[in-house]
Amino acid sequence: MRYFLTSKILKWEVGTEVDYKQCHQLYGGSFATHPEVLNFLHSRFDCQPQYYVRRDNNGKLLGSYCTWRRNHLAGDTKVTKMLDMEYYPFNKDELILPIQDQLSVIIPIKSKILSRINANAILNSCFKMNSQRGICIAKGCGKNGFSSSTKNSRNRELKRFIKAGGEIKDQSELSPEELVSLYFELFFKRWNKHHTNYDQLVDMLKNLRSFFFGHVLFIDGKPCAFQLIMKAESPEWINFDYINGGYDTTHKSFCPGTIVTWLNIQSAYSLCESLGKKMRYSFGRPTAAYKNRWCVTEPVGRILSL
Repeated sequence: MRYFLTSKILKWEVGTEVDYKQCHQLYGGSFATHPEVLNFLHSRFDCQPQYYVRRDNNGKLLGSYCTWRRNHLAGDTKVTKMLDMEYYPFNKDELILPIQDQLSVIIPIKSKILSRINANAILNSCFKMNSQRGICIAKGCGKNGFSSSTKNSRNRELKRFIKAGGEIKDQSELSPEELVSLYFELFFKRWNKHHTNYDQLVDMLKNLRSFFFGHVLFIDGKPCAFQLIMKAESPEWINFDYINGGYDTTHKSFCPGTIVTWLNIQSAYSLCESLGKKMRYSFGRPTAAYKNRWCVTEPVGRILSL
């Protein structure tokens, strides 16, 4: 019945990894829906992936989506918990599907975390009756983003930190093991709790290194702030997922958490500007008041299905 509904009525065909990758290259997505990330997860979990594609009358690909265990969109919150993927840190708060924006389709799979980017293309989506779910997207550094006074304050803090002997390194300068170790150390100093997924995070860094983004702050030769950020590029935007971070509270007079946040957003914005793309820098769900200073909240939608 589902096959008949999907193929005959909704016009989705069974596709391949190659089809999905082509759609992602054409129409974009996010880190959680990137084909390389999906392949990484498929090799480690019993996802039972299946790809579906939509084509026009000439055979041109117009969109694709991937399912896990038949009844779930790949990367959706419920199925990641079912598969015990929680130890692999990637954004489970929003899914951007590689579908042409001008398309009008029905997807026969439920979700509660559809991106607003797909709102026009997916007819059976709803953004008003979804328990006010949202995602925090960082303001930009242009004229419609952070105020001049905010930018001046953040830049003064950064200069003060550097003048006091602070050092900035790109995360790519450290080995996976070094980066994970200092991340765990700073996470504990900030939150007073230990991470328990060292092997999984090193695994991600070794196999998905080009997706990691951001800087590490040092003072007196020791790390004092770092944020775990994943980056995924699309034709029109670049997605940055700020997962979590930590900083050494003994240096709170320098506001290292604020400085590294500002530095990372600035760097992301500059990268997007240089490539003529929009910055989509996510802080995840609106779970903390501090996110209001950095972000605007966008709704995420529900896909309605039987």
